[in-house]
Amino acid sequence: MSAPKAIAFDVIETLFPLDPLRTRLAQVGLEEGDLDAFFAALLRDAFALDTCGIYAPFKQVASSVLGQMGVDEDGQAHLFEGFSQLDALPDVRPAFERMNDAGIPVICLTNGNPDVTDTLLQRNDLTDLVAHTISIDAVKVWKPQAKVYHYAAETAGVAPGDMALIACHAWDCQGALSAGCRAAYVDRGKPYGSAMQPVEVQSDDLVKVVEALLD
Repeated sequence: MSAPKAIAFDVIETLFPLDPLRTRLAQVGLEEGDLDAFFAALLRDAFALDTCGIYAPFKQVASSVLGQMGVDEDGQAHLFEGFSQLDALPDVRPAFERMNDAGIPVICLTNGNPDVTDTLLQRNDLTDLVAHTISIDAVKVWKPQAKVYHYAAETAGVAPGDMALIACHAWDCQGALSAGCRAAYVDRGKPYGSAMQPVEVQSDDLVKVVEALLD
């Protein structure tokens, strides 16, 4: 199979791990282990609203979930600040550089806030390696809705079938596949879900995933 003409990357957890937020959770009265429950509940509520035709941006849904968990406004502000201070995983820069060397545009495709994504790229000195940063705010639906992936491909000027998504979430890969795009899975500690359609590539190394797509 030929190399994709553009590659989109999921952002949170795929490029920037959330583990540093565990300390902040403890600082606002929760347990460090509550991070997984928070993120799962956030996606659950966002997907439920989306299925009902209601769009709510990341921060609104996250604030609702944190409120249910007993975190007040000051605590929420402390946690949201942490989202802008995450460090990229060590394989992100070389993967982006490999794509730049090959002339393949890098797209960051996030369910999160676009300003937060831009801040993360800037503080990790990755901005110059990224061609497009796209948030679901532009289309008012969440991944894994097909509209998100189609918009990313359109922004990059390629057909959906010529764009690949790389993510550490099986549901995100499934969304891309169902939208007619290609998909690869980077394992950040969880195996790919067997209920999902198979992806082209799986590896725990982002550089190896990129190289396999480009070969």
